Amino acid sequence: MLKKLLLVALLCLGMNSGVFAAELQVGDSLPTITLKDQHDKAVTVAADVQTLLFTIEKPASDLVNTYLLKQDKAFLDSKKAYFLADISGMPSMITQMFAIPKMQERPYSILLAHDALDTAFMPRQKDHVTLLKVKAGKVEKILFVNDEATLAQHF
Repeated sequence: MLKKLLLVALLCLGMNSGVFAAELQVGDSLPTITLKDQHDKAVTVAADVQTLLFTIEKPASDLVNTYLLKQDKAFLDSKKAYFLADISGMPSMITQMFAIPKMQERPYSILLAHDALDTAFMPRQKDHVTLLKVKAGKVEKILFVNDEATLAQHF
């Protein structure tokens, strides 16, 4: 009986490989990333991606939004870049009533992680934007940015 219970537990954990996801490091292959954007549309990060912007906290997200609002509408597409935001820590009522409607006003796509496991592989640093530079599907550089000038410098 105990063996069966242990087997079931291991199988359940195996179905959610994000539980064991290690943070990406330079040289790692970028995993396939598919998340829904603020319009509830599934988006898969293209194989030729060059830059990923990732945020968790509001100050870092505000920094990216401030920068992107100053850019052309097609900026992210032209730079082969994606903006990923982990909103799993946000209370669902706030998310639904305020955050997502505000995000829907943005002229660019924001890929949303409603579950922290969806982006567990992303490196992070408190109050910073994680900026991954990708080349040929591999992580080339990992930067932690907390000001607009540095963010702009890497585009």
